[in-house]
Amino acid sequence: MTATLLVVLGWTYASTGSVWASLGWTFLAGVVLQAGYFVAVLWLVHAESRVTDETKATDTGAAKLPGPFERDGIIHALISLLFPRLLP
Repeated sequence: MTATLLVVLGWTYASTGSVWASLGWTFLAGVVLQAGYFVAVLWLVHAESRVTDETKATDTGAAKLPGPFERDGIIHALISLLFPRLLP
């Protein structure tokens, strides 16, 4: 974003020769870039929530995989001996 704004600043200064016009157009470009970034993030978050909702709707009792400490009996036994309140 900084590089883009510097290009806009340099280009408008070279075109107009006015520092104030260059700063104005650079400010306007910054607002447009920030608004576009905000809309893009909102779109990505909305798309992610939609995918999560569709996954929950189609998930009808799929087998749950065990957690990482429940797969290996040795680690599970060691954790239950060292930290008895940590595991149920």
